[in-house]
Order: sequence, then C-alpha cells, then structure tokens
Amino acid sequence: MFRICSIESMERIRLDSINDFARQGYLVRVTCNACGNVSDRNPIELMRELHERRISLAIDTLEHRMKCAACGARQAIIRPKFPDA
Repeated sequence: MFRICSIESMERIRLDSINDFARQGYLVRVTCNACGNVSDRNPIELMRELHERRISLAIDTLEHRMKCAACGARQAIIRPKFPDA
C-alpha cells in the first residue's frame, strides 16, 4: 500500500550540526567508512559529550574527528536515522 503525498508538502531539511538532528527528532547514525561499523547515537547525549570536550557540533568537523570503536579509523559518515514508521 502506498501513501500519496504532494510534492509541495515535502521540504528539504539541512542537517549541518548535531543540534539540527535533535531539533528534527532524528537519531545520529555514524558509519565507519573503513570497516562499516554502525552506531546510532542520541543527539542530546552526543551534544553534552561534545560540549564537555569543547568540540564543535558541526557535522563537517565531527566526521574527521570521530574515531571508530571497532577499527580505530577516523572516517566517519554522519547521517540521520529516521524514526521507525
């Protein structure tokens, strides 16, 4: 079964910082580009952790700073994890 929705009601949302993820209600999905390890993080908890460490909330900065727990690579890809429908 398909839902019909008009194109006018669809809008693009820019997610440039972890704060944007929290505002939209999305989890933060971090995928390691080296080994494929995936971690879903709560954006509020992640913001607190980054604030304590005085690290920028910008996605561009975080993708280069986050370290994979499995392989140690710093090749993160940050995307939203949409709520289950």
